[in-house]
Amino acid sequence: MGNVPVTLKGINGNVVLKIDPNAPFSDVISYMEGLVLNQRNFFSKGHLYIDTQGRVLSSDEVSLIEKIFSDIGVSFRINNEEKVYGAVRNDNQNVLIIDHTVRSGQLISFDGDVVILGNINPGAEVEVTKDLYVFGAIKGTVRVGRRVVALAFQPTKLQVNGKIVDFQNVNDRSRKPRMIEVINDTISFKTLDEREPKSVRRGKNG
Repeated sequence: MGNVPVTLKGINGNVVLKIDPNAPFSDVISYMEGLVLNQRNFFSKGHLYIDTQGRVLSSDEVSLIEKIFSDIGVSFRINNEEKVYGAVRNDNQNVLIIDHTVRSGQLISFDGDVVILGNINPGAEVEVTKDLYVFGAIKGTVRVGRRVVALAFQPTKLQVNGKIVDFQNVNDRSRKPRMIEVINDTISFKTLDEREPKSVRRGKNG
């Protein structure tokens, strides 16, 4: 009996997919498609790690794998690479969810929106063509195409829609969640607790 071309395991809370380095790639793809069909509960976290066990994947082979997992909203990493493949689909837009802090030396580059459930540490870089939402502090280098929202801003460098944001000119540098975007060619800062007062609808009894 031949080796199974792909094995799927839960290791230390992570989903790890191991590829037999000697199996024909067509068998690998077919087996992955079967796993997605029959073992969807393994992919509920929306992220997995692929271990090629020494096998070198071509860009075309990576694209085939990416299509399988992007279709079910799962992103993945290959071996020890920092690049994240795949995306969560939402309203026909690309959204990548990263469920951890982006560490020094890591580069995240994505065409679409990105949500980071953690910090962007000094020495890390994040490049996003649309919106970036950070449930933590931005301390590294960030380039976004449209707007960025974060719980705290202490960036090494922040660029929004091609414009460098100079935090020396920002009066309030306290740790408040804020949104930064470019409006009419001007950088706009908005603290998220600056809400418009809502009118109160009284009941029949006053």
